[in-house]
Amino acid sequence: MNQDRLERLLQEYFDNTISKADAVELLRYLNNPENNISDVIQEEMLRLQNGPVFGGLQKGDVLQRIKSDPRFINQRANPQTNQPKVIKFYQSSWFKSVAAILFICLGLGLYIINIKNKTPVSALVQKPAKQPVILPGGNKATLTLANGQVIVLDTANNGLISNAGKESVVKSGKSQITYSSAKGSSSPASAGKNTAIAYNILSTPKGGVFKVVLPDGTRVWLNSASSLKFPTEFTGNERRVTLTGEAYFEAAKDKSKPFFVNANDIEIRVLGTHFNIAAYNDDNNITTTLLEGSVQVKKNNQLSFIKPGEQAIVDNNTDIIKVAPANIEKVMAWKNGYFIFGDEDIKSIIKKISRWYDVEVEYRGDFSNVRLGGTFYRSKSITELLSYMEDVGKIHYKITGRRILIMN
Repeated sequence: MNQDRLERLLQEYFDNTISKADAVELLRYLNNPENNISDVIQEEMLRLQNGPVFGGLQKGDVLQRIKSDPRFINQRANPQTNQPKVIKFYQSSWFKSVAAILFICLGLGLYIINIKNKTPVSALVQKPAKQPVILPGGNKATLTLANGQVIVLDTANNGLISNAGKESVVKSGKSQITYSSAKGSSSPASAGKNTAIAYNILSTPKGGVFKVVLPDGTRVWLNSASSLKFPTEFTGNERRVTLTGEAYFEAAKDKSKPFFVNANDIEIRVLGTHFNIAAYNDDNNITTTLLEGSVQVKKNNQLSFIKPGEQAIVDNNTDIIKVAPANIEKVMAWKNGYFIFGDEDIKSIIKKISRWYDVEVEYRGDFSNVRLGGTFYRSKSITELLSYMEDVGKIHYKITGRRILIMN
């Protein structure tokens, strides 16, 4: 059996899609003392194709741990059937600890077969009863129009979804809406002074993200549990929006009309730049991180400017604005599809996780000195992340429905 076929059969086995014939072929191969499952676990399989890995974990150490485990070589066949005796991989407590590291830290599965017990081969093709799985978030949002109409964007068809006023709203793909001037509309400069400004609100739930292209061409990516209020056209000598939650902006350049973002009591002023704002109501700070251009951050009478690679941190309870170097990769991780935790407080980590997976969290115990660092892909299940935390001895957890109990 060549390596490609062995890898495919292993993948099918752990996906519970393998046929009985292929299962027998795989198990006979593994039962041959001349063969070893670890032969397919080469260094190149331990590399992430995209994105970083958890710091502090050496791929060679993990590989050696797997290769040295006696389960790979102590394989005995049933003398009556000449077929291996197996149990499923998820029944092995040893597998849970290793797989948690590999699934989460390395972005792929390394699979362990324990050939000990008397489970028949037919069990391989039977799908076990599964607990409800808490899936990661996705492209979900609602758009509230000026007349109060609410459009569920994740189920709306692509194409024109609104043409009220002077702007048409078009949904393209699964994750974006775009505002553009409707045909025959007057220019902003010619708008009457008494014309009422119409506002729309784009809102994402827990576990939702979405993108909007505003009437001036500014692009905004909205993170989970966030909302953006904006006019359907920018008139006058400024462009102003209001944010709750987190968003990444690529503001269109227009020197005659500075772009303002209001978040709680904070005002961020830009001309044309790329920046991220985290302004959740249940966070202690509002953080503005600049990637490109120039930004002015103001709270009451306090004012600070930040340069690319810096962030302004404003305590919600004071007017103090702290400017510090920013970890751009960590700040932008949510937009790029993963979490990065840098020696971070467990409760802060769990808060971010709960927003993405739409779960309620309860704590039992003292977590004041528990910190964790690492990277985790947002496309993975929440159990994989929690299992990693449990595996490294930081926490224990229990999932009941959509409620997670975190314990010491």
